[in-house]
Amino acid sequence: MSAYLITQTSLVARICRRLMQRVRLFSRVETGTVTVESVIILPLLFFGVMATFSYFDAYRKQSLALKANYAIADYLSRVYKFDRNTLEGLDELFEYMSKTGEDSWVRVTMVQCPDNKTLVQCNEQVPRKLRRLGSKASNNSGISGHTRTTMREFLGPHIPKMYVGESLFVVETVAKYEPLFPGRWTGIYPRDFEHVVVSGTREYDKLCFENAASPCEDPVTP
Repeated sequence: MSAYLITQTSLVARICRRLMQRVRLFSRVETGTVTVESVIILPLLFFGVMATFSYFDAYRKQSLALKANYAIADYLSRVYKFDRNTLEGLDELFEYMSKTGEDSWVRVTMVQCPDNKTLVQCNEQVPRKLRRLGSKASNNSGISGHTRTTMREFLGPHIPKMYVGESLFVVETVAKYEPLFPGRWTGIYPRDFEHVVVSGTREYDKLCFENAASPCEDPVTP
């Protein structure tokens, strides 16, 4: 019985030595085929290119959305009034410039530091005592304009310090981004690119939203 065990042990030892020799020989082999190497490396290259493209596309769309917001703010800074048709046209312009879908939206809010408030109340107090002159959102946004409370809460931190009687307007835009590839592969998931730009009119005292119920007064020209 012991001789049998010795024989089996010797056989196992020989097999292990041969396996180790073959492994060592295989580790020294430097030959290969393009097919095998391609099967190994192509998936890695594919995921690398896909992730790089996804990140580049996301940053590009975010940049386009911000530039479109600036374009809308620049236009509104050159006029003293706008109406619903103008706002909807600006919304379509934003969708075109940002290359996003119809779920994107625009909201314009006019604010003022009232004459009956002090600089501390307008600039330092929390929430800031700013007056809401009007707030309108595009029809496809599914949201309404800011109330005085939400304006002070959400827009207050974005608005720079104002002097008494000064009027500014805030352009909010949201661009809906849908990545080309699934997020579980690249880490880029659908998201909203939100931008807030604060500006003032170039030649007029303030910006006014006009409708049939409350027409805007024509500015006094010298």
